[in-house]
Amino acid sequence: MTTITAKKFHFTPSESLKRLQPADLGHKYTSLQRFEIGQDSVRIESGAEELCLVLIEGRLSYRYQDRTGSASLGDILYLPINSHIDLAEGPAVVVRFGAPCSRSTQFVHVPFGEVDADSRHKVYGTVESGTRRDVWNFIDEKFDSSRFLLGICYGAPGGWTAWPPHEHGDKREETYVYFNMSDGFALQCVYEDMDEAKVALVRNGDVVAIPQGYHPNVGCPKSGIRYVYCMVSLEAEDRNFMDLRTQRIFGERLE
Repeated sequence: MTTITAKKFHFTPSESLKRLQPADLGHKYTSLQRFEIGQDSVRIESGAEELCLVLIEGRLSYRYQDRTGSASLGDILYLPINSHIDLAEGPAVVVRFGAPCSRSTQFVHVPFGEVDADSRHKVYGTVESGTRRDVWNFIDEKFDSSRFLLGICYGAPGGWTAWPPHEHGDKREETYVYFNMSDGFALQCVYEDMDEAKVALVRNGDVVAIPQGYHPNVGCPKSGIRYVYCMVSLEAEDRNFMDLRTQRIFGERLE
């Protein structure tokens, strides 16, 4: 596996207002940008990328071609290549994830409530081990996307997620965006060698890029940890959520 390096792996909200290109994140394919939506319309264009827009704060209205609607906290808007969407009537904060795509897909609005009500909402871990968390798989293997696997994770207060530590090797690069934690915080670890681990104290709106390596995290007792996870496959159409490798000293499968 070719190791891709970047000058940093942890970005504050203000640092992501300008589009972060893959090289900025240490990635090969994933780009990211934060948009703060007010009353005025903001147009987001996809170009040669398929996009996932995740609403991490507030509520807004949108227009995509002749379709209009409203989106609220936790909703996801998926855009195909060579298209655009207009967002307005905030206040709201949207995170734009992009990945190159060479085929046609369809625009989809995925409400949080819809995913919460079906089998895409999964629970992992246990209260006793301090690893219980809820995971909502918005864009799973069945979703018509070329590279994305994307969803939301809420960890219990004081609990760990992404446990046991695991990594995606040469299959996928991953990016986390933390949100809805009030004034709480969490700690995010990223490492291949535990003696050279990177650890970030993360708060609402922060971004952590994970080009490779294990990436366990833990939330403070006040709020727990809550984040959007975005995995982008290095090989187009290779999208197996559970194709990963756990750190054997901590377990052989995700709890």
